Amino acid sequence: MAASSSTAQQQRFFQADTALNRVLNEAPYLSRCSDNKIPAKIRPREYAIRYPYMQVNRPGMVSWLVFDLDHTNSLIWDDEGLPAPNIVVRNRDSGRAHLYYAIPPVCTSENARSKPIAYMRAVYEAMVARLGADAAYSGPVAKTPGHPWWDTWEIHNAVYDLGELADYVDLELKPLWSTGPNFENLPHSRHCILFEELRFYAYSIVNREREQNSFKNFIRLLEAYAFNHNNFKNRGFDMNLSISQVKATVKSVSRWTWDRYTGSSRCNRGVMRLDPDMPLQEKQQLSAKRTHETRQKATESRIRAAVHQLLEKGSRLTQTAIAATARLSRQTVAKYAQIIEEIQNKPTNVVPMVAANGGKQNVKYGAHQIPAAAMRSGVKEKPGGHSDGLCISTKQGASQLDLDFVGVTDFMRIAIMQLRLIPPPD
Repeated sequence: MAASSSTAQQQRFFQADTALNRVLNEAPYLSRCSDNKIPAKIRPREYAIRYPYMQVNRPGMVSWLVFDLDHTNSLIWDDEGLPAPNIVVRNRDSGRAHLYYAIPPVCTSENARSKPIAYMRAVYEAMVARLGADAAYSGPVAKTPGHPWWDTWEIHNAVYDLGELADYVDLELKPLWSTGPNFENLPHSRHCILFEELRFYAYSIVNREREQNSFKNFIRLLEAYAFNHNNFKNRGFDMNLSISQVKATVKSVSRWTWDRYTGSSRCNRGVMRLDPDMPLQEKQQLSAKRTHETRQKATESRIRAAVHQLLEKGSRLTQTAIAATARLSRQTVAKYAQIIEEIQNKPTNVVPMVAANGGKQNVKYGAHQIPAAAMRSGVKEKPGGHSDGLCISTKQGASQLDLDFVGVTDFMRIAIMQLRLIPPPD
């Protein structure tokens, strides 16, 4: 009976508009899976559902909020007045369960916005407290729904908005800085040592990276620093941290620092060398004036570069085109109209080809073309529109050569002709 029930649930993975079908569709194509909680194997998701543990959320995307209950009351959601989960997967022996709540996918990758991630985490942590779940649980694998090892209860296939779940819980407002680092365990833990070294390096570069680069570049710098300092064998430890451990530390430090840290040398104190006895309000006014001038110069440079780039391409100079090239708003570009007019009216050193060629109209200005010689007196144009390319003007004397185009071969031919005209010595 249990085998037939399990087979029926396995088939529901491929039935549309079911919660199990959403588990299959939202899982990564190559999903981590195993016979225990260690995600040691990687299989296509159609095969991963045959393992008791599998990865249900794609990397960089959360489509399921999975709660690992530390107790045997799998109906605690009903006792606490919380909405019903989509799926309840319960261990027959211990009674502990995983609760699955379907949510719209929330991106958690490097390119994701930080506020949706923070909101999702706040909702998740509040529900963890109400459900009595394991706060340290982070996956990536969970109990596979429909597997014969577990009792699976598929309740519904609705998708909860985060705001809908937030209405049932009280979100905790955390300060930007909570407790400090645990220095007691620092000398004995490689993770803590690397974490402390990495976070202070991140504090020193985060404001510069925000202004000049991107979050991806910030992560690359932290990874290079972390791998260079992962030399714990030389510090007396038995071994270095693994690659996955280093990357996990980098991910933790980078995201928090990028989203929350603002206390570095952003104000650049002392760069103006102001009098220490000057009133604070006057210092702030001078600093604000200097900051405005610096930003204005930087904006002018970006607009000038964008205008020159468009001129080189031969594109039309419009405020919209300049704004898109300079990555500024059109309103900002409109404030610098005098810069655009100045560049447009500035004389250039480019000489038209017609003027450079002496006003000749029968020259084709193509790439790698050799222009034909102009028609002159004493030269007859051959059939087909070609001339000899060499003209000797008899009006100015036989010794005067008028060369329109002289190649190496023509030059040698002219030299031989001139030598033949020289009389032999007496």
